[in-house]
Amino acid sequence: MAAGDKRVLYRNHCVPQEQVSSGGRYYLDSDCGRKLTGSYLYDLDSTGTTATGTVTSSGAIGTTLDFIAVTATSISSGTVMISLDNGTTSIIELKEGECFASKIASGSQPYVTISGTASVDYMSGT
Repeated sequence: MAAGDKRVLYRNHCVPQEQVSSGGRYYLDSDCGRKLTGSYLYDLDSTGTTATGTVTSSGAIGTTLDFIAVTATSISSGTVMISLDNGTTSIIELKEGECFASKIASGSQPYVTISGTASVDYMSGT
């Protein structure tokens, strides 16, 4: 890694749950104790750029990005939805304190839809 290059490392995990009967409670999966984990190290080379910011209303985050991380920092009322196709299809809902981070296709157009009062921090890279 050359001087001035930046790296982003993020990790996530979830504990699988299963529903024993339709409409019943959810319990830890039969593989109790296992976590589905993942990590990703994103290298921004010397030509790459990063952007960070805070938004409080709906709008595009950028275009031709390779990496995106969005955190719902505060939600007083309403919802925060994330779309990767310029707002056409909102596929990810964030609750207060939750984050979505992922490597994305360079043709993706990340868009945040905020209904109500909320604040969202983001970081993106190309």
